[in-house]
Amino acid sequence: MATLYVMVGISGAGKTTWAKHQLPEAVYIGSDEIRMELFGKELTLKGYRRVHRLMNQRMRACLEQGRDVVVDSVHLSRRARRRVLRDAPPGTRTVAVWIDTGIGQAIRNDSQRKRHVPFFAIALMRPRLVVPSKEEGFQEIRRVHWHENHALGAPAPAGETS
Repeated sequence: MATLYVMVGISGAGKTTWAKHQLPEAVYIGSDEIRMELFGKELTLKGYRRVHRLMNQRMRACLEQGRDVVVDSVHLSRRARRRVLRDAPPGTRTVAVWIDTGIGQAIRNDSQRKRHVPFFAIALMRPRLVVPSKEEGFQEIRRVHWHENHALGAPAPAGETS
């Protein structure tokens, strides 16, 4: 059975770093990369629906082939996560990976990247984040605290599981 990992967390939380180090065998599908492919830049609000529709189509195709998949976007709301889960084939194991990072640390992390999310946008994301739950349809919730994930370039611990 293929596993779908849905990354959850504010911009700059460390979602991509964690996913690429902890799940190197899974197919990685990120909204930033799809925006770059479609619009020539990662940081644009243009084409949100198109980006996520393409991300979910690719996710479903890989899961149908029996491959594990990481879907990397902020997924702050239940609604955003529901759209992803709705497109997963029946029988897919679903795991939410919540990278729990404070606003200050996310802003510091973001400052180390080539492209930057405006600090006020990161600050506005945290209050909007709804903690993922099994009631949404996940079989497992992994909560990774930033202090477990802070060493960029080094694998982070698996985090809490519920």
